[in-house]
Amino acid sequence: MLEDFTKPLSLSFQLFGNILADELVVVVLVSLVPLVIPMPVMFLGLFTSGIQALIFVTLVTTYIYIGEFMEG
Repeated sequence: MLEDFTKPLSLSFQLFGNILADELVVVVLVSLVPLVIPMPVMFLGLFTSGIQALIFVTLVTTYIYIGEFMEG
């Protein structure tokens, strides 16, 4: 039962870490080249965040489905 709560929590922390790392890379690149790189990098960050959110939702849905399937 504890596993049902720890897997989504672990996925949440992984998603947070990925998004934080992406934002830190963007900050470093923007500070190095102020006018050339920011817009494409921001769009790339938006794209990767969307993909990560999709993967997170898919994994959580799968874990919930498996948990309900194993119980009943």
